[in-house]
Amino acid sequence: MEWYTWTVLVIMGITVGAYAYVYIVKDWLEYKQAKKEIFAFVKSYKPRCTGNNRFEVTAEILQDSFRMYNATIISKVWLELVHERIIEQDKQDNAWCIR
Repeated sequence: MEWYTWTVLVIMGITVGAYAYVYIVKDWLEYKQAKKEIFAFVKSYKPRCTGNNRFEVTAEILQDSFRMYNATIISKVWLELVHERIIEQDKQDNAWCIR
């Protein structure tokens, strides 16, 4: 192969690597940071909810509180909260909340 063929292949590899970093790794790191912050935020309200008190937690409420993250990341973190049973549905009105 000629030198210019290798040059083109190297440039294409660098371009694909940069694309992967920007769109995949960056989003993954942002999700990890959002999960850490939102879990800490939600867990900080858990001791305050005693008796009939509750703290509603929906994706929309989290989006208002954490505007630095996009809706896709907020939805993924909210689903993790539901999956790990940190938030649960209220039996009276089916609202997602901390009890």
